[in-house]
Amino acid sequence: MPLLSFCLQPSMSSFLRRCGGQLSQTDSTASLQDLQMFRVGICVFNFPLQPTLEAVLNFRYSGGAGKVEGYYREMSLGVHVDVEPSVFFTRVSTLPATSTRQCHLLLDIFNPTEHELTVSAKNSEDLVLHPSECQRMAIQVDKFDFESLPQLDQEAAHFSSPKQLEEEQQHAQGCQINSKLDICWSIISFHPSLQRHGEASVEGALNQLVLEHLQLAPLQWDVLVNGKPCDCDVVADCRVGDAVTLEVKLTNLNKNPVGPLSLTVMPYQDYQNGVQNYDLDEAVTFVGSNTFFIDVVKPRESSVCEGALLFLYTGDFYLNMKVQDDSARRELPLAWFTLPGVHVRAQDTPLQAGA
Repeated sequence: MPLLSFCLQPSMSSFLRRCGGQLSQTDSTASLQDLQMFRVGICVFNFPLQPTLEAVLNFRYSGGAGKVEGYYREMSLGVHVDVEPSVFFTRVSTLPATSTRQCHLLLDIFNPTEHELTVSAKNSEDLVLHPSECQRMAIQVDKFDFESLPQLDQEAAHFSSPKQLEEEQQHAQGCQINSKLDICWSIISFHPSLQRHGEASVEGALNQLVLEHLQLAPLQWDVLVNGKPCDCDVVADCRVGDAVTLEVKLTNLNKNPVGPLSLTVMPYQDYQNGVQNYDLDEAVTFVGSNTFFIDVVKPRESSVCEGALLFLYTGDFYLNMKVQDDSARRELPLAWFTLPGVHVRAQDTPLQAGA
């Protein structure tokens, strides 16, 4: 239940003080008109689910000879409050990160208040917004495994419409995402009475496309070069003429088996001008085949492909790995076959002393 704080501001002719839940008038000549000039300020500490709040203020006041005799008057005042959020998310989008297990969540945040406001979030710099200003905040997040969320019981799912099931699923996904962001706001003011702080939620601002981009792909690919993981712009160093081991591990997080699959490794050089050279037959050679076959992988199990290749010249090389689904049962999304980028830097072999 939301908490309301009431503060009474007196008129210039008289004032009231609050004591023991009653309002005692200290000026015996004050009238009901004086009381009606009092202004009531209301602060909402917990944002409610409903956009409006209604309350009834009950006043008990007394003064003069009537107060001595124990007489008092009562007055009720109805209050209607429209509650609005302190920050608005006008647009939510995503951008890919260097790691296939992460992405950037982009939030366009609007400050509707009349005060300067600070917004903070996990893994992001604080954002300072002036009144009626909108800025973008980028938050790097780990992708979410929605498959691990608890499912509705069969009886509830049986009596729910497809739209209701989709809404409940999106709500559960939004709650999981929001719990990892830790978005908080605070109003900056030198006056203590104006300082406010709270939490912001993105649950209602996430559309289906954003949820798909934030979802951890059910097929997870790990690539190791010479035993070291290659992800997040990691450069693997090697020597010209030395065998470089390549290991690709597939983990199936899906509830259904996948496969058989075929994995093809194609080395290339990027000239950083839009040109990529795949004609490297004289610069790179494979020990064995550059195509690997992956049998059916059951849920929560893994499959590993191992191979090796030789770099015959120095330079920066990249490995483009393509996966093809050889199963004719169903067509899986392309996002499930996104492998980490592999960057290999081949260097000259150091000369031996006395050679």
